[in-house]
Amino acid sequence: MQAHTTEGLHLHRQKAGRLAIPAVVRAGAIAGLAGGMVMAMWQMIVGAVAQQPTAVPGIDTSFWTAITAIPSVSFGLDWFHGSFEFVAVAVGLMGHMMNSMMLGAVGVGLLAMVLGSRPSIAKALAFGMTIGLLLEVVVVNLIVNQIQTVDTLYTSTPEWSWWVAHAMFGAVLGLVAASLLRRRSA
Repeated sequence: MQAHTTEGLHLHRQKAGRLAIPAVVRAGAIAGLAGGMVMAMWQMIVGAVAQQPTAVPGIDTSFWTAITAIPSVSFGLDWFHGSFEFVAVAVGLMGHMMNSMMLGAVGVGLLAMVLGSRPSIAKALAFGMTIGLLLEVVVVNLIVNQIQTVDTLYTSTPEWSWWVAHAMFGAVLGLVAASLLRRRSA
């Protein structure tokens, strides 16, 4: 009986191990994409409403500044626009969504490790918001703001809005992840 129980647990762990990583990565990519879309929409609306000066003279915040600021981090000030510029907007949206999916997969992996395969909605929401705010600190404040000579990203919308945006990203990440993980393990 003892050997059978041990063998059964071993087989169960083996099956769970094979399925767990792809399921978590898939849930993380989907949750990250959803969070990234909410974050982008928030920043675009805030930029359009605020219409305040950015770090680049002559460019005020607009519907497009947060999106065009993304490629300006890597490719320079010529990519930063206050009006619609197709290539800058397309590259900015693709970069943002790709990053959201990758960071979402990492975030949901951490969420599943800490909260388990069936996290409660409330715990996942709180954990996701914590991840989002940590991303604000690390990615925006410690990395992006330090490598840019002109803070196109951080001034593309009011600075406070980045904190709200990252908290929103994390909240959506946690909510979607909890829903997908709970459905997967049901």
